Parts: sequence; C-alpha cells; structure tokens
Amino acid sequence: MKKKWFHNKTRMLTQFFVLALVIGALILGAVKANFVPDMEKFCPFGGLMSLGSKLNLGSMACSISETQVFIGLGVLLMIILVGKLFCGWLCPVGTVSEWFNKLGVRLGVSIKMNKIADRILRLGKYVLLFLAAYFTMISSELWCKKLCPYFGPVSGFNVDTVLLLSLLTMAAVIIASIFFKKFWCKYFCFLGALSNVFANILVTGPIILLYLILLWIGVKIPLFWLLLVVIAATALTEALRFKFFSISPFKVKRSEDTCTSCKVCDDHCPEGIEVSDATPVTHPDCTLCLDCVKSCPVNNTLKVKGGKWMPVIVMVVVIGLSLILAKQFPMATLSERWGNYEEASSMNTVKKEVFEDLSSLHCYGTAVSLKNKVARTRGIVGLDVWASKKKAIVYYDTTMVDLLRVKRTVFSPSKYNIQKNVTLDNAPESLIAYRVGIWELFDGEDNIDVYRLLMKNKGIYGFYTEFGEPVIVVIYMDPEKVKPEEIKDLIEVPEYEYMSEGKAIQKELDFSLENEGEVIDTVTYLEYRKSFFSAYDRAFNKYNEQDPAKMNIFEIDFVNGEDPTAFRRMGHLTSHMSFEPGTVRIKTEFRENPILQVYFMSDSTNADNIMKHLNKEMLTCLLSDGSTKEYDNVFIFKGPFTVKAVK
Repeated sequence: MKKKWFHNKTRMLTQFFVLALVIGALILGAVKANFVPDMEKFCPFGGLMSLGSKLNLGSMACSISETQVFIGLGVLLMIILVGKLFCGWLCPVGTVSEWFNKLGVRLGVSIKMNKIADRILRLGKYVLLFLAAYFTMISSELWCKKLCPYFGPVSGFNVDTVLLLSLLTMAAVIIASIFFKKFWCKYFCFLGALSNVFANILVTGPIILLYLILLWIGVKIPLFWLLLVVIAATALTEALRFKFFSISPFKVKRSEDTCTSCKVCDDHCPEGIEVSDATPVTHPDCTLCLDCVKSCPVNNTLKVKGGKWMPVIVMVVVIGLSLILAKQFPMATLSERWGNYEEASSMNTVKKEVFEDLSSLHCYGTAVSLKNKVARTRGIVGLDVWASKKKAIVYYDTTMVDLLRVKRTVFSPSKYNIQKNVTLDNAPESLIAYRVGIWELFDGEDNIDVYRLLMKNKGIYGFYTEFGEPVIVVIYMDPEKVKPEEIKDLIEVPEYEYMSEGKAIQKELDFSLENEGEVIDTVTYLEYRKSFFSAYDRAFNKYNEQDPAKMNIFEIDFVNGEDPTAFRRMGHLTSHMSFEPGTVRIKTEFRENPILQVYFMSDSTNADNIMKHLNKEMLTCLLSDGSTKEYDNVFIFKGPFTVKAVK
C-alpha cells in the first residue's frame, strides 16, 4: 500500500505552525529594524536547566525567564500524565528530523539501525543530558547552547555556541536523519532524555521523593547525586527493558480482534515503532503523534483514550496555563541575602527600594556584577534581580544606611570621550564644561543613548556623569561651535535612530533637562584629554622584589589607547607580556597622546624582544585553570620606541 504522507493533517499543520513562527521571527529580525526576536523565549529545556541552577545556586541561568521555566514544568507534567507530546507535535528540531527522514525514504536511502548499535547509541543522549544539567547547575550558564542544533542556527552561532559542535549536531539532525529515523532525537537529544526521565516516573519518582525526604530530615546530599542516579536509572531502563514504567493512561491500544496485521501503522510511524506487535504501545520513542491511529485502514483498531483530538487539547491547555502562571509568578534571576538581614528583618529595620528599567541588567552575569557592587556598601543586606524585566530590589538596614546612599551605590558614574581622533593641532584652544541634570538617565545603556545624541554635534567632545536626582551630566564643548542652550534640543527628543550591525534602529526616549544648566569651568583641550584618559597600571613577575637599578622602561605611542575595547583587553596584553622573562609591569599614561610603558629588567630581556611580543598577531594568555588561550591582538602601537632608566 502506498504511504500517505499527509494522512495526519492536524499534526502536520501544528508542525508547520511552529516552524512558521520560528522562521517568521527570524525574517522579522532581519528586515525590521526595531525587532529583535527572542529565540529562546519558549524553550522548555532551557527553562528546566535554569530551574536546576535556581535550586542549586539560587540563581537563574543567563537570559532565561519564568516563561521558559513554567513551559518546561508544563511539558514535564504533560509527559508524566499524558506522554511525550512536545517531541512529536511541537519540537521544531524533531519536525525537521522527521521530514528529512521522509526524504530519505523517498530516495530509498533510509535504513534501519542495527539493534545492538541502537541500544548503545541511545545512551548518548543521557550523557549529554547529564553534562548539560550539571554544568548549568554549577554555573548558571546554559551549557546546552554550545551544541544545541536549534539555538546555533537561530542565534547566528553567537558567542554562546561552539561552531564545530553546533554544526555536528545540525548534521545529526539533517544529514544523519535522512538515513536513520529520528537520529538526533533517539541518540543525542538532551530534551528527549529529560522527557524519558519523567516518562519513567514510577522509577525516577521514588528516587526524587527519597531525596526530598532525606533533605527534610537533615541529610544533605548534593544535587549532583540525584541528577546522576535518575539519569542512570532511566538510561538503564531504556537500554535493558526498552519500555518505561509510566503512569499515563493515554497509550495507543490495538484491538487484536480486528487487526489484520497489514503493518500500515508500522510504515507510517515516524519513530519506526512496530505498532502491529504492541498492545498497548509502550515503546520509549512513542510521542503520541497518532500517525499510526490515523493511518490504520480498519476503524477503531488503533485508538487512544480521549480520542484523536486529545493531544491538541492537552497541549493547548498546558501551554496556556503555563503562560498564565509565568505572568503570575515571576522568578528572580538572582535572590540573595547577607550580613545582618535576618536580625534587621526581625527588628523591622529592613526596607527595600525598587529599581525599574535598569537596561544594563540582561543576564545572570550582570546580576552578579550588581550584587558584588552593592554588597560592598555597609548596610545593604540583600538583592533580588529579574534580568528579563530589567528590575532589581535592594534591601537595606535603615539603621546603617540611608536611601540616598543605596541609590548612589546602584548608580555607576561614567566618562565618555566622543571626539577621539582630534589632534592637538586641530583641537580648539579651550573647552567649556557645562553642567546640567537629566531626568530618566541612570544606567549604562542610558549613557550610550546620550552619547549617540551628543555625537551628532562635532563641537561636543565628551561628558561624564555624577550621581544626583536627577543624574548630573557635565558636557565638554567648543564654545565657538556649540551654545549651552543647544544641548536641550539634542537631548530632549522623543526618539532617535542609530545603526547596529548594518541596520537602522529606532529607539524611543524620555530624557528631560532639569533646568538651563550652567557653565562651571574652562579647560584646555590637553587638560580635557588627560582627565578623560583611563590609565592602566599592573605589576607582575615579582615586580616589588626586583632591583630598580637594573630596571628600564620601554615606551611607545599607544594609538588606540583611548579605545574602550582596547582598555577592556589590557588584561590580555598583560598576561601575554608576562611570558617574556624580565617584563614586570605594564602602565599607560597620557601626555600629548596615549603612551604604553613596559617595565623590564635589562639583564633578562631587551626592547627589541618586547617590541616583537607587542607586534604578534595573537596574544597568548594564561587562564585561571593553568591552561593558555590565544586572542586577537587588537592593540596598535606606533614607533619608534624609547628606553629610559627607572628614576
């Protein structure tokens, strides 16, 4: 009998719909300037891995919100009570894998995996699940992004991915699936492995319950062991028994009385399950796709409890409830208390301050940075951060610190040199410093907006910010090209446009000046440049133990010494230079232009060796674990160099 490819139209339309959403979001992101698609927003696996991090470290993984977590929990509940519907109906990777195997069948190249090889390869997905869960659990970073066949292509293989691993997993999904049914899904999919853990709930459930009881009675067992045991138990169940201990009543059942053993159901199963020999279907790969049910030529021979529409109804209800609950129960990216929080809380001296629209908060890493910053202030005793909402709550003891000090701690003063390539010969004789308060300006990304607005006028050279309510901004400008009253027209705009990765981006603003401001100083251009230069100074290789009489200073013009990117990578240059015996210190300063200084011992090295190291295309850096890594050399130096003795 010829196979009917479109017999299960309901599932195919569902798969088309999910793929259309993914592809549509990517197309919109490419053509619409202000639209940046969040391709992880509805990923259940990322949400569940992040939940593991939350349980272990008290913090959510980077970029993961409560939406992913609640969808993940909904999917797990659906797996326990119904079956692996997500894999068969919604997963875009599963859909692509399935459709490419259909192509392989059409081409006559699809083959059946050897049974022994099949059982062994199935263990691969459990190894990947353990690695993904463990490394996320201990770091709050989604390890699965490194090789996820979905995240890699939809993110454009961004910095979270490892290109080779992503390409290999994509090959497993696309190329390998042409020859073997659902190759990625069966053998390497970590979400499939996690689904199996909960499909096998009569085995894994008691293990989880025992773990919770032991915790409750005071026996502290690291989460690592629970993870290892439940994954190992599921892997062994699949490899040895080849069916799970499930509580779901929703299984495909075959009537032996009416079955003609035509095997049409076997031919149409996308997982390659021999449905014609099962009553009911308990195969670990069954996703309740119902292709077998809808292909059966004999009415009511194959059926599932709840009928053919049961999977669709269950999925709509579960995902709908998950989205509703995600709105009702936001989960903090980071939530920590320290110091005398408990004592102060019991005395009712703890208050909290809510900070909204902190645009610099976008992941777990930035949340930790904020925590490290505020924890240094005596009296601040706690912090909650919701990175996805750009929101933070700071808890403070009112007997030790006041609200103004709390706000000052959260605030980050900044300096921005706008006109970087102006030489002393082409610079104005003097600049005026204009001081004004700006409302709705607070964190780093707000500063970038002000930077982009001010750079439109070539007479404005730079600005710095100070804490205040509103934030105080001091702008340096050429009085012959810019009048202070013109600043208001530059800043108070409802929106502006800027370019990002070749695309024009429109951004709405609500900045407003407190008053007319005032001119507070007049400085020379050289004084301005020196005051805005970010100096660097780092000693190494036992600098303090060296003999100053044998120490010299290598000096050379540092062309991009004012570039923020170069400044951020000075640690790379320091590590690289530390490999040259005799170098002991790196320092920068501004004279008439940026200067790099390398302190070295004349009896161990010389200036020519230092110059060779500075000019290398790649910088070799020592990592914290003792290994080395190479980075591109972004530093630009202009000779000739000079050498002088340390005074």
